[in-house]
Amino acid sequence: MDIITIPCLYDNYSYLLVDSEQRQAAVVDPGEAWPVLREIQGRDLQLAVVLCTHHHHDHVGGIDDLLDQFPTARVFGFHADASRINQLTDSLQDGEEIAVCGQPCIVLHTPGHTTNSIVYRCGDDLFVGDTLFGAGCGRLFEGTAEQLAASLARIVACGPQARVHFGHEYTMQNLRFASQMEPGNGQVAERMQRVAEMRQVGKPSTPSTVAEELATNPFLRIDAEEIITTLREQHGLADHSPLAVFRSLRQLRNEFS
Repeated sequence: MDIITIPCLYDNYSYLLVDSEQRQAAVVDPGEAWPVLREIQGRDLQLAVVLCTHHHHDHVGGIDDLLDQFPTARVFGFHADASRINQLTDSLQDGEEIAVCGQPCIVLHTPGHTTNSIVYRCGDDLFVGDTLFGAGCGRLFEGTAEQLAASLARIVACGPQARVHFGHEYTMQNLRFASQMEPGNGQVAERMQRVAEMRQVGKPSTPSTVAEELATNPFLRIDAEEIITTLREQHGLADHSPLAVFRSLRQLRNEFS
């Protein structure tokens, strides 16, 4: 299975999963249709499946136009989002296994960004939507900090080798925040340089790996001594428990620009 990263809208990413033998494709989170259609038609493929990680319009806004072109395509999403993603044909449960482009994929319920967010784990490829970003994580629009922290732990449990395909190009800004929280982390500085070079030539920073996120993502490093010290000395954090650190980081990231 080949994976093609498709920039769309302002800073979103959709992903085209290609079964070259069957000349079929699946798309993850089509925020708009035309960039996806361009790839599908340019490669002479048939769209068989749409995979939705959550209901936000910038992740599902292109579904209707895609179905106009490929009316037999199946649309997958979490069962509890059936009322919010009207095009769903297949409602999924946590832990359910589905076949995508001839490969088994596991559905992981990862609430936090929304209550019904899910991740598709296809081998070592994780399509995480807005739950985990490069060096960051999603905002809490519906879920709780406890839920999001648990969801991130579930993604990490997929193993350091897992590739993380995330929904937005926020990596450089997230790394700037990470460098303020943990200025002594040389791996953050190295990643900033690497991402800057990639972005200068128009390359996406996705996918990353779980290993890379564990080394540079402050939301996965809530037990790092320097992060705790920064929060205590510069932001007055008195409670150093993991959840309190996570909440403080999430609040500060919301305010960071």
